[in-house]
Amino acid sequence: MRFEALRETLLKGGVAPRHVRRYVGELSEHLDDLVKQQQALGYDGEDATLRARALLGEDRELAAAMLEQKRFRSLPARAPWLFFGLLPPVVGIAAGFLLIGSLALTAHLRGMTTPGHINAPEWFRTLTFAVTGLGNVALAPLLAATFVFLATRQRIIWLWPLLAILLLVLMDLHFQAHFPAPGQRGGSLGLGAVTWVLHPQSWAETWRLSLARLLLTCLPAFWLFRNRMIVS
Repeated sequence: MRFEALRETLLKGGVAPRHVRRYVGELSEHLDDLVKQQQALGYDGEDATLRARALLGEDRELAAAMLEQKRFRSLPARAPWLFFGLLPPVVGIAAGFLLIGSLALTAHLRGMTTPGHINAPEWFRTLTFAVTGLGNVALAPLLAATFVFLATRQRIIWLWPLLAILLLVLMDLHFQAHFPAPGQRGGSLGLGAVTWVLHPQSWAETWRLSLARLLLTCLPAFWLFRNRMIVS
């Protein structure tokens, strides 16, 4: 791949991937033009390419032109403490409220709600248990995988995505849905967090789900460790 070393230098220097792609694309186009110019001067094949590459400049010079411009640096590179330290809980809670809010809005639009309760038919109970069950199992692992992917993509030091995963594990975000027996009125939806940290006894009640969520959330950390060991 053209300019692969330059690409790695820019990513490790904190330049946002979108700016790296655009810059490398522009350099590739300029290099093609220089090759054509050298060919027009009578140089052929590899000789024309080498001369064109020399005219374009060394990778060190090309990288410096981008690294000196701070506006091209990504947010994770400029403020990793914010991106990996504050954002995971905020995004997790926002995603949780989005899922619960969509169920509550559906119940409201379908005329199921009374003050403090949801009078749910069977289809809504099934939908609710499916959505909350999927959220309980998949939301935290998906968020953990996302932060690991972004850190790997932007060559962020591995400690920062591990911090994000640790925060997601400690937050222990979980969805709650309760409905009485079919035919009876009532029901509720909820979003909880930090249950096992503040109330360790809750682990005994939901240890299977909590353990599955914990293992799945930690999987991206295992992948990150394995990937970094292979690269090193």
